[in-house]
Amino acid sequence: MTELIKAIKTGNLEELSALIAAEKDINAVGDDGTTAMVTAVGQGLEAIAQNLIEAGADVNLGDNDGWTPLMEAAAQGHLTIAESLLQAGAEIDAQTDFGLTALMAASGRGHVQMVEMLLNKGANFRAKDNNNWTALIWASSENHPEVVAAIKKWRDAHN
Repeated sequence: MTELIKAIKTGNLEELSALIAAEKDINAVGDDGTTAMVTAVGQGLEAIAQNLIEAGADVNLGDNDGWTPLMEAAAQGHLTIAESLLQAGAEIDAQTDFGLTALMAASGRGHVQMVEMLLNKGANFRAKDNNNWTALIWASSENHPEVVAAIKKWRDAHN
């Protein structure tokens, strides 16, 4: 675990600020392949995620499987963080080694607002994972009819 990740997990904002100010490697990868940004995003720490973005953290650096900060924000339903990541240049249609996208992550978890935001920002609803599943299939398989309806509504309006 890197010093930055440890500071984020323990909630030590003072130490985190000092590490960022000391220009520690904010893109360092921990033993489990995760980064400080993915850790902050996963915990919904908007201010820390924003500080990391402003300090130059790579918003597209994924873990060992290619799971990016945007995917984590989408999976957890952290809409504001996802918007900040996109504004900072996060790749909306990046895929993990398994082919998962942020839209699929949000769809499978039932985060309607996230799904709508990603679609409106240009996420490819036709993208398929390694099992040929789309975001629509993920939403359906995880029993999220409200997400299914949102994707179908968006699809019908944009075809």
